[in-house]
Amino acid sequence: MSPPVLPRTLILDYYDSYTNNLLCLFTQLYNDVEVLQKVVVIKADKYNWLEFQEQVLPNIDCIILSPGPGRPDNPSDIGYALELLRSHPMPILGVCLGHQAIGVAFGAKIINTPKITHGHVVPISPVSPKIGLFDSPFWHSSGIENEFEVVVYNSLTVDPSTIPTELEVTAWSVSNSDRPSTVQGLRHRQYPIWGVQYHPESISSTRGAALLQSFLLNVNQHYSSPSSFPPLHSHIVSSCAYRVSVASRSRPSTRPSSALPTPPVTPSPSRTPSRIGQRRGTLRLLEKRLGDVGKQLRTQDVFESLVGGALGSKKGKERAIAEVWLDGQTPTRSTTTSLATPQFLITYSLATKKVTLHRSGRTTSHIVLSETTFWDWFSAGSQTLTAALSDSPAEGWRGGWVGYFGYEMKTESLQGYKRPLRGDRQEEEVDACWGWVDRLTERTSAGEWVVRGVTQDTAGLPFTNTDDEGEDIPMIDWLRSHGVAFGTTSEEWQEYVQLVGTALNNPFTSSKKPASSFPTFRPNATGADYRERIDACREAIRQGESYELTLTTRFSASSPDLDPYSLYLRLRSFNPAYYSTYFNFPTLTTPRGKGLSILSSSPERFLKIDKSRRVEMMPIKGTRARGKKVDEQIGEELRTDHKERAENLMIVDLIRSDLLSCCTPSTVSVPKLIALESYGVHNLVTTVQGTLAENVGSVECVRRCYPPGSMTGAPKLRSVQMLDDFEGEKRRGIYSGCLGYISVDGVSDLSVVIRTIVAEGENLSIGAGGAITWLSDRDKEWEEVLTKVGSVVGKLEENQ
Repeated sequence: MSPPVLPRTLILDYYDSYTNNLLCLFTQLYNDVEVLQKVVVIKADKYNWLEFQEQVLPNIDCIILSPGPGRPDNPSDIGYALELLRSHPMPILGVCLGHQAIGVAFGAKIINTPKITHGHVVPISPVSPKIGLFDSPFWHSSGIENEFEVVVYNSLTVDPSTIPTELEVTAWSVSNSDRPSTVQGLRHRQYPIWGVQYHPESISSTRGAALLQSFLLNVNQHYSSPSSFPPLHSHIVSSCAYRVSVASRSRPSTRPSSALPTPPVTPSPSRTPSRIGQRRGTLRLLEKRLGDVGKQLRTQDVFESLVGGALGSKKGKERAIAEVWLDGQTPTRSTTTSLATPQFLITYSLATKKVTLHRSGRTTSHIVLSETTFWDWFSAGSQTLTAALSDSPAEGWRGGWVGYFGYEMKTESLQGYKRPLRGDRQEEEVDACWGWVDRLTERTSAGEWVVRGVTQDTAGLPFTNTDDEGEDIPMIDWLRSHGVAFGTTSEEWQEYVQLVGTALNNPFTSSKKPASSFPTFRPNATGADYRERIDACREAIRQGESYELTLTTRFSASSPDLDPYSLYLRLRSFNPAYYSTYFNFPTLTTPRGKGLSILSSSPERFLKIDKSRRVEMMPIKGTRARGKKVDEQIGEELRTDHKERAENLMIVDLIRSDLLSCCTPSTVSVPKLIALESYGVHNLVTTVQGTLAENVGSVECVRRCYPPGSMTGAPKLRSVQMLDDFEGEKRRGIYSGCLGYISVDGVSDLSVVIRTIVAEGENLSIGAGGAITWLSDRDKEWEEVLTKVGSVVGKLEENQ
């Protein structure tokens, strides 16, 4: 049976983290081009009610009211949806919050659901005989079973005793001894209005596409079944929160998405700027594989020989501006190791919006981004460098950027985030730090050493501009004005290859030993304080403000004689992980001390982009300590635990929605759902993938998905805002952010900064937390936090 003709559909998004997943239901029925021409997601506060009536309603055919946090009887949560429903100008489908709004608009009351459940699969049964969307040829052909399984995310529900006569129930949840039946479907008896309480778009819901087909069939019938509907008007498309393109051969635009702190619109693909065209071919990627040379050497010895001394500079007389060891220590997954010394660093402080250029042996230079965000500035510059390549992308880190985004960079990435910065707003933090690397040494998973570089393909500085019509690229132009060159000369490349060969052919045995012990870390919050915050999170969830909140805290230590490198050597042996990393920035200063080092044993991938522009995210939710005698049993108990699986599923649906903001909709998939992986602890891990849209570059992709959903909860925006309060307005800093590389060709691999020691001067910290849901046990959650920290640094100081 062919799907109905696709009408112009507007999805009104109440800042929910699952809204974009509705697009997946459309792409099960229609191709991407048609969906992107006819379906648009617009934030609910993009227009006021008058503007919406005048500018939007005449140019669309139907509306879907999205899920969202809060209550439908609270005007600040629901906006003008009640007025829209009462005016019933066209067919409307409400999902979760939108469904509850249908009840409120016509006189029903909202109550707490008898059994609060988020991320759980429950059986649903349409009323008999079937009515509304459950009585269509598309629904009947989707399955013969009366009951079907869906995912619910709700603390609130429509009170069935208050449903007015003009509404009727179309479906109920199936009750059992533990869970009473609740209203799961509504329709208006006279107007083309339908709603479902459950989430048909969830990865674990069934018959979602059939429900959408039923709705679109009714839309077609409302308009007397036309042969086609026109495409969306351009001004409505331009109001889309995040627009992606398909079937475009152009490179991602270097134009910034907006000069606003929380940009509402990312432009559709534009022509590649003419300046970029002249820049193409100015950079090349070189590689020299060294075969069996040095295979017998320890990576630690080679790191110290090449990086840990002063060998990152040309003459070996200046200390490197930074030391980078992307280590990758894991017994279960093969990985590579990369060693490098950046040629320069750029850092960013949110408090002052100041970018600083750091180079070895030179004074720093500054620029204030008064009219743009760091994300846009950095993204446009990075895309310019990618456009300058004469080579096609290749797997792995080929040179380019390496560094981190701190958690507070959410201030500029999250749409709708309006809170001021926490703490002393004039203190300059290093909220982002990225180093440019044009020479590096990699060790493959097979043990072979490979030298890689980014070289200049033409004489002199790249990117000479002779095209008056070309657009400025502020990052590139500013760095050029300070004499920065991208790419090595051929002489520098040959010198580096010789340096690596010398190091591998003349074995160096390190005298450095791992630290004999970790400093004793103490919790900044007592167990009692943390438990009270858990109670506050659960109350917010009960009130419908969130489905899940990733509450965190910090543990601190001090070490006057700190040697961060020897401490990292201990960490990499004590808790090896896929994203083990050592960053040392000896010249950087934070409010807590001079010298910044990051010692990470993170097992969690945030985001990876391969050479075919496939994006992969691997959220971790669900943790158990390992045991010597019953380790396998502990892992299996975790894998089958309903609460832990629900935590993971909530973040999986969030991440699918994140990827749909930057990927071609039909490509977003979940090849591995809630799988057990065991490192220092047992974890539940899911893999989510998609293919990056042609108009979205690597940095922009990171921005659209930032901060990592596993560190926020869902819905992301509302959860982050509440966590600011629950965590006492304290900065998370580098913890909860991401680190790794963004290769010059766009290939990227970033980890979530968890299980990581941050050293600032003599002060050390490690962050930890967990996902709080309605089913959370305050004592077990605190125990989980201690387990995570203990897996990294061992025994903790006793807390009160």
